[in-house]
Amino acid sequence: MSSFREQMRGFPSWQMAVICMIRFSEPIAFTSLFPYVYFMVRDFHITKDPSQISKYTGLIAASFAISQFSCCIHWGRLSDRIGRKPVLIIGLCGSASCLLAFGFANNFYIALIARGLAGALNGNVAVIQTTVGEIVKERKHQALAFAMIPFFWNVGCVIGPLIGGSKYLTRPRMDKEDTVVFASSSFYESFITKHPYALSNVVVSSLLLVSATSGFLFLEETHAEAKTKYDIGLAIGDSIRGFLGFKIPKRAWEATNSPTRNIETSPLNNERSNTYAAGLGYEEADQSVSPSGSLSKTSVKSEKPMSLWTALRNRDIFTHKVLGTGLAYFVIVFHTLVHAEFIPVFLAGSFQRDHLSFPWHIKGGLSWQTQDIGNLLSTTGFVGCFMVIVIYPIMDRHIRTISGFRLACLMFPIAYFVVPYIIFTTPGYNPALPSWVYKTLLYSSSMVEIIGSSLAFPQITILVYRATKPKHRGLINSTIMSANSFARFMAPVIWGSLTSFFDERGMAQIPWNILALVGAFSVYLSFKMDEYSEDVENGEEGV
Repeated sequence: MSSFREQMRGFPSWQMAVICMIRFSEPIAFTSLFPYVYFMVRDFHITKDPSQISKYTGLIAASFAISQFSCCIHWGRLSDRIGRKPVLIIGLCGSASCLLAFGFANNFYIALIARGLAGALNGNVAVIQTTVGEIVKERKHQALAFAMIPFFWNVGCVIGPLIGGSKYLTRPRMDKEDTVVFASSSFYESFITKHPYALSNVVVSSLLLVSATSGFLFLEETHAEAKTKYDIGLAIGDSIRGFLGFKIPKRAWEATNSPTRNIETSPLNNERSNTYAAGLGYEEADQSVSPSGSLSKTSVKSEKPMSLWTALRNRDIFTHKVLGTGLAYFVIVFHTLVHAEFIPVFLAGSFQRDHLSFPWHIKGGLSWQTQDIGNLLSTTGFVGCFMVIVIYPIMDRHIRTISGFRLACLMFPIAYFVVPYIIFTTPGYNPALPSWVYKTLLYSSSMVEIIGSSLAFPQITILVYRATKPKHRGLINSTIMSANSFARFMAPVIWGSLTSFFDERGMAQIPWNILALVGAFSVYLSFKMDEYSEDVENGEEGV
């Protein structure tokens, strides 16, 4: 226990708590849509063919992803100019506004535009990772700090579907079953009848605004230059904390002398201030330590920055190791997003007994309601939290990162392949089987997938980090995040079309079989990779 206390000494708990609150609210916003988006598209009456609904739900998901892909690097570069904190707050407020527009949308095109704007206004994914790297100033705190980010993502994935699937907050217009008599006034009934998907978005938007307010008041700027500027939000927050009896540190803008930097407390990833422009050829000014201990610059930028396209073709930056781990990351993002987006579509699709014939003919889905879908997604999210906080640290201590990653990847093909065939175990198809059989199989399949993804993502993040030269990590991190956003755009577009095409022809199992092959490809990539040392600079080894 003493060694643990020693390891935790100096951990920036307060700042990490604020960052985790920001991170925690975003998966709630992302996953709260899953339980009801199928019904929302259906209620827009954009198509009369139920098999085409999945195509339109895919377009809604894709509009968010392509906008985020297009704007992610630009938000990162803006954070280099104005600081991390303003960009994070803009992202939260933008998401809240767009969620409200989405919830009150009365046709498909408004919903599509709202999701597109939500992606364009939020570049927080990469900025949060950069901020954590700048907050954590000692290497002994690195593992815990970076493990907290996926953990709180999984916590958000528990709460989001519960909000979106709540029968008190979401009520599809065509859902006539399970009518509940509420003790509230008629205003509630008239409101939720007129805007059946708005109330859950009001709740989630409120959470985002609470996170934005917390960030405005209590998040310290981490950018080397921006943190020296007066921060009115932090000043108000310091007053609140001081009133409550907390000790307030002296802020950078209160210093009377010119800013100096302590070598031993500089951030982990401050080799190039972890800017998004790092890696494009900018050479920082050479620095030397003066007798007083401060750092003085002895030269200015010595090299003209290369273009982004030139950097992408530079094999000294994007080595075989980086490309191999980056491709594996891309593939995993692709197939896990397909599962997350389209398992609710399969669950919500109408059960069509006349179009089922084992094993070749499957059409429709399981006719689940929003609350049932939300319960499944929340349960699997809880399992994900358990894996990240309990199982992953044990694995990390006893097996190599690459071995754990390979083990996680092996779970995906199994989980994907069995999904469509579970429909043949329902009482509607086989009356001899009780309903708990197919529900157990469905929950088990979803849990296998969430176990795989909960273990795979922190490990591939570490593998990418170790495969990257320290001086290029800023560029490579933002590039991989953009590539992953592109995967999130491609996945719903491709799978929405595939699902509609094959479902219309009574072969709804084919997209899931293909997805299992994509999962198997990630297994192949994992065995082509190796575990690289973060301290080794050479990057000419193969994947």
